[in-house]
Amino acid sequence: MVKKKQASRAVVIAGFAAIAVLIGVMVMLQVSSAQNDEFKQKWDGIAVDTIALTREYQAEEGKWKAGQYDNATMAAIIDKYMPRYQSLIDRANALETPERYTDARSLLVKAIQAEKDSNEHFKAYLLTGNRAEYEKTLDLFSLSLKYSAEADAAMKAAG
Repeated sequence: MVKKKQASRAVVIAGFAAIAVLIGVMVMLQVSSAQNDEFKQKWDGIAVDTIALTREYQAEEGKWKAGQYDNATMAAIIDKYMPRYQSLIDRANALETPERYTDARSLLVKAIQAEKDSNEHFKAYLLTGNRAEYEKTLDLFSLSLKYSAEADAAMKAAG
């Protein structure tokens, strides 16, 4: 009878232990899911803000192309945009990034940095007329678009 009671008690304790382990695993999965969701939300916010900044900047460049701004004015406008690009880079670098999203975050930072660098070379072109600076502008902007597409693909692949 004592052995039967001990066996029964062991089964109950094992059952509670299994339930505790199961609850622990479920909590860990929920925490991980919440971290992933938070990262994706913040990443999306930075991506949307970057698109808005790019459009705003391109509208200013359009005014330069239309002759509304001279080169010095456009160069000064570029200077005003640089801290905003840097702020986006800093926000992206500061993200707490789950391992599965590290490539996507890195590519987002590269995309923003390449666009910022493109604008810096455009400013140099405006101030010097050096055609090589203009070519570098185009190359870096193309690279920014490439990184942006790769960042989107990496986010989708990571889930």
